[in-house]
Amino acid sequence: MDFKLYNTDIKDINIEEKINKKIKFDLLDQNKKYDLNVEFYNKDLTENMLSEDVSYEIKKEHYLFIKALRNIFEKNNIKVSKFNLMGSVEDLNENEMLISVLKTSDSKKENIIWPCKEIFIFEDHKNKLDTLLYSNIISENDYEYNLENLKEEFSIYDNEEEHRYLN
Repeated sequence: MDFKLYNTDIKDINIEEKINKKIKFDLLDQNKKYDLNVEFYNKDLTENMLSEDVSYEIKKEHYLFIKALRNIFEKNNIKVSKFNLMGSVEDLNENEMLISVLKTSDSKKENIIWPCKEIFIFEDHKNKLDTLLYSNIISENDYEYNLENLKEEFSIYDNEEEHRYLN
């Protein structure tokens, strides 16, 4: 089940109230376990252009949000195993949040935080390219070409001068 929240930020003082109003806990089976995938508009990403030199930090506010959301589900007798929190600026408008509640059989409780979803996706694609190169399925030239296309697609530049040149 997906729930989209508008005019919402993970730092909102009344975040618990907003989530309680939006999520239909009565539709969830209290005997099942669930994973939560939360995508939020991360304003930190708009302040700096994506760059290899910029480290997007996991912040206290991320952990506080996870704790608050886990507590909300616990109060409603819903067990949460895995919690994925991903910041983005690509798929959401400012102050939007998407919460996906998925059934799981996994009992391991864990929190995964990616302040920048685009970096996560970039890394996944890069790892696939690495595997193709190491397996000799693609040449080094193909690898470099595809890596440059990938960097361009996600606006990841080696330095600011390169970015200015491309624009």
